[in-house]
Amino acid sequence: MMNAMQFDGKSLNPIERDLRDPEGHEVLLRVQACGICGTDIKILKGESEASPPVILGHEFCGIVEKTGTQVTFVQAGDSISVDPNIACGQCRFCRKGKVHLCENLTAIGVNIDGGFATHCYVPESQCYSIPPSLSPEQAALMEPLSCALYGFQKAEIHSGDAVVIVGGGMIGLLMLKLVRLSPARVVLLVEPDISRRNFGMTQGADAAFDPHDPRLQEKIRTLTRGGADCVIECVGNIQAVKTAYSLLNRGSHLILFGVTHPGHSFALYPYELFKNDIRISGSFLNPGTFQAAIDLVQSKKITLDDIAIHTFPLGEIEHAIENQTEQKSLKTVLTLNP
Repeated sequence: MMNAMQFDGKSLNPIERDLRDPEGHEVLLRVQACGICGTDIKILKGESEASPPVILGHEFCGIVEKTGTQVTFVQAGDSISVDPNIACGQCRFCRKGKVHLCENLTAIGVNIDGGFATHCYVPESQCYSIPPSLSPEQAALMEPLSCALYGFQKAEIHSGDAVVIVGGGMIGLLMLKLVRLSPARVVLLVEPDISRRNFGMTQGADAAFDPHDPRLQEKIRTLTRGGADCVIECVGNIQAVKTAYSLLNRGSHLILFGVTHPGHSFALYPYELFKNDIRISGSFLNPGTFQAAIDLVQSKKITLDDIAIHTFPLGEIEHAIENQTEQKSLKTVLTLNP
């Protein structure tokens, strides 16, 4: 028997289901931990799409209980972290290697049942072995880390670059850790919460600023010699995007990682982009970065044990969602099957 919280299009409701044997390439996973993501919050608010009725939760890990008859490399007892994004492999984008733009993209925990449950059925192709030294709460972070890694790769940071990260939440912190692996000469953080600014300083930021500081641009232009070579926006609201754009130097690159409301916009002057040779890039999902994220953690190039994670049991999911919505901790994770 499995217990889960199912989204009906308006709210989450507890359900019970009998377990069945996994079919073909399926793996039956006993879920150990599942992160609550900003996307989950937006789905619950009606600001992001899902396919109800569906069990949400796309940042999760667990132990393999059973495997289908066609499963070849995953075995019962394996510790697994799940890449939730399933590409069809056949559309024109998949055949060009751009699997994250798949025309038939399906996401576990958004379109098909995910990790807000004691058990989940997962295609073998989405299973990644994780080191036993990694706690379930940390293993659930492989999905957001893999997404941050793709954004970091798109930034193409060069030797001597000045980098500004806008947003010191979970993604901003992961991005800061990644940028510190680059040859950037200076890394700055812009974040309104003073405790997160201070924590960012312990993680390698050379300086941290309040976005509401009236001298923000002046201070950052002084430290970066005219503006940032790369700005990575990790908040997901239009004001943060405006702030990020205002901190660019000539010949610089803006990475839009945060998920802004689809109806929000602000004015840009194409001549500015032309004259100043500015690039603006989106960063969508995690194509080809999931294993690399695990490898970075396993090699201790990226550490996760310093991240403040607040855990809740599945039965307290409403409190967990409140904790994440109100940003009472850096990350909120449901713990299941201890």
